Amino acid sequence: MRIRLTCFHVLKLSALLLMLMVSSAQARQLASVAHMDSAYSDYPYLRFVEYGDSLVMNDEDFFDVAGKVVFPVNKSSLNLSDQFLRELDEKVLPDINRDSLQLVQLIIRGAASPEGPVKLNQKLGSQRAQALFDFIQSRLAFPLSSRYFSLDVDIEDYSTLCLMMRRANDPDYGYVRDLTDRYEGQPDQLKRKLQTARGGQLWNRLLKEYFPGLRTARIVLVFRRYVPVELEVEEPVVPELDPVVHEQSPVVLVEPGLPEVDSIAPVPVGTPAEPEPDTIPRREFLSLKTNLLFYGVYMPGYNRWCPIPNVAVEYYPKNGHFTFGASFDFPWWQDYDAHKYFQIRNYQVESRYYLRSGDMDANPPGKGPAFRGLYLQGYAHLGLFGICFDADRGWVGEGLGAGVGAGYVMGLSKKGHWRLEFGLQVGFYACKYDPYQYENPVDPNYRDHLYYYKWTQDPSLFKKRQYRYSWLGPTRIGVTLTYDLLYRRVQKKGVSFINYEKRR
Repeated sequence: MRIRLTCFHVLKLSALLLMLMVSSAQARQLASVAHMDSAYSDYPYLRFVEYGDSLVMNDEDFFDVAGKVVFPVNKSSLNLSDQFLRELDEKVLPDINRDSLQLVQLIIRGAASPEGPVKLNQKLGSQRAQALFDFIQSRLAFPLSSRYFSLDVDIEDYSTLCLMMRRANDPDYGYVRDLTDRYEGQPDQLKRKLQTARGGQLWNRLLKEYFPGLRTARIVLVFRRYVPVELEVEEPVVPELDPVVHEQSPVVLVEPGLPEVDSIAPVPVGTPAEPEPDTIPRREFLSLKTNLLFYGVYMPGYNRWCPIPNVAVEYYPKNGHFTFGASFDFPWWQDYDAHKYFQIRNYQVESRYYLRSGDMDANPPGKGPAFRGLYLQGYAHLGLFGICFDADRGWVGEGLGAGVGAGYVMGLSKKGHWRLEFGLQVGFYACKYDPYQYENPVDPNYRDHLYYYKWTQDPSLFKKRQYRYSWLGPTRIGVTLTYDLLYRRVQKKGVSFINYEKRR
């Protein structure tokens, strides 16, 4: 009887101790919940869910609560002095490590504004998302297994653009919304429509008012609120795997065993962030050219092929539509025995207006020539000439001309430093000249084997350049081969002769 009573009391005491332990654990959990709700209430991008739950958000909810980093144009590296990054680095992430919070979802979205090429925007968005992920991972006390996340990229974030325009009561919101719906999944066509809408005024306004706010990486971190005591067991160690990029899903770090959720509306997704190359693309600064058609010139009267050697340069600024150039043509053919000469010095200066803007924002370095496509031209030139077809027909003089032109520039190489141009100039040319001949025109019997002006009157009355000639019409046609000789350094001052700058 005494033994049975003792066992009963032991069992009762054990049950009582177990209840006290459970109550204590629950009390600690409630205290922990209260602590988390108060300590992290100032950070809307930190969310808490119960065990077994996950966070479900639409695009607008994500936009409202996400923390964001804004990037400069064409940049994907983080500025550690950014206010949001400093908040994460100095306060939020140290508190997370101190409280040993359990991360169950990590939602990161990288985006680029639409003004650049689609492929570059895809790369920028991916690199921006990856940069923010690396920043978070490097400052958390526990590793983030790449098995549970994928990179989400808004190649050109038109959905956020429409959201910003709607909230600003922008009068063009409906028009832009209709275009984005109509050309969904066709970013190139959508961009062309927006760029040409209303004579380009709409695009220029969007570029100034909204695009800077699209160059971002946004993040929401979701933590488990607490684990029920009866399920509080040691979690298995998950091996590290390479990142997996899902076709249409945000960056989500999902706890093993939780059901899959559609946290954010699907968006186009790019490839994983590529490692930065060992070289930095540069921007064209000065090109060297030659007109290929001039090398096939046949000179009537001279009755021979007379290639015209020629060289030109063009200077490209960083912004705007205008470029500036100069050219020099210098055929110097002579046949003294046959009295044939074709000798010209032609100097020309010009300015071009490219219909496509050469701004750095619209034409990032490394993506082909900035100044290409159709252009209009204004030019002026000075020519000195000496032309002779036989012993009795020769002319020497100089002239001035000016006019306008048009042409088209297209790339020949992948990197754009070889190009081909097609152009036509029309203008007015006026020259002063004198005819000359071989041997003395006054006394044909006097043979001194020299060239004389054709003047048979009193020598004291002779004045140079008594004859005039003018022309109005086409003055030049060209198929010009262009090579970029000098490049503008993007990340530091100066120019160089090579297309890519080595990283240090």
